[in-house]
Amino acid sequence: MIYVLLLILLFVMFTYLCYRKAYYSSPRRKEDPHHVSANEQYQQYKDQILALVDNICSYPFEQVYIKSDDGLELAGRYYHVREGAPVLIMFHGYRSTAYRDCSGVFKLAMELGYNMLIPDMRSHGLSQGKVITLGIRERYDCLRWVDYISHRLGEETPIILAGCSMGAATIMMSSELLPGQVKGMICDCGYSSIKGIMQDVSAKLHLLPGLTYFFLRLSALVLGRFDPDSCSSLSSLSRSNVPILIIHGEDDRFVPCSMAHENYEASSSEVKMLLTVPGAGHGLSFLADEEGYRKAVLSFLEKLDLHSFSSAGS
Repeated sequence: MIYVLLLILLFVMFTYLCYRKAYYSSPRRKEDPHHVSANEQYQQYKDQILALVDNICSYPFEQVYIKSDDGLELAGRYYHVREGAPVLIMFHGYRSTAYRDCSGVFKLAMELGYNMLIPDMRSHGLSQGKVITLGIRERYDCLRWVDYISHRLGEETPIILAGCSMGAATIMMSSELLPGQVKGMICDCGYSSIKGIMQDVSAKLHLLPGLTYFFLRLSALVLGRFDPDSCSSLSSLSRSNVPILIIHGEDDRFVPCSMAHENYEASSSEVKMLLTVPGAGHGLSFLADEEGYRKAVLSFLEKLDLHSFSSAGS
């Protein structure tokens, strides 16, 4: 009997540990935008990363707030650059900050004369929440931010969504729900499914991917109150016609570059582009090849008939 109780205790403890490690975000969290990972892939670009962070921090903004569908107060920073310009809404990655993850695209958007909205994802920054759902609930937050811009600037205002890592996966998961006002998506190093990325990370940690994901999903269902299997980038993209630019580093050691190809193949949009950057790590494509990144973004905007405005604003 005691062995059965021990097994039950271990089962419960491991489930709770999975929840804490994967999804829980402390209300006392403090994300430092100037923190650069000690990983050698990031250290080689440390000066450039900090310069981009300092650049985005130097611009004035308006602090704005909305309510999520489940009652959380979500925070964002609105940068008004030019009357009548398109709006770029940028979403950052898992346990990260927009100041760091969105700083490259921010630099381009500022040069192009676009207005920008940069939300703190739920359970990050100034936004409320204790559970990170890896895109499952965040995709509806994305829709609420689109609604915010629509109500503030009008339904005729073109909107482009951009995201890095979890932010990219979030907008891809939202793609089948987006209104026509959203003209395109720029997705940098987003995963193709929550199950896929969790099993890949588990394997890299020398854990049994199938068994580990069983506990990760169980902890999400029981403690996080969401199902990681309820949506994926692949399923949404297959039902979406929103134009998409997918960017991914070929030496990404967190989200495998193969997922970029999976997402590209899954997209049913008539306008889709894929850029993979040799030697670039996770979220480092802009730094590894700024010229190639810039050319891809401008080419994408041209396909959306937004390049003529951007040229005038650059």
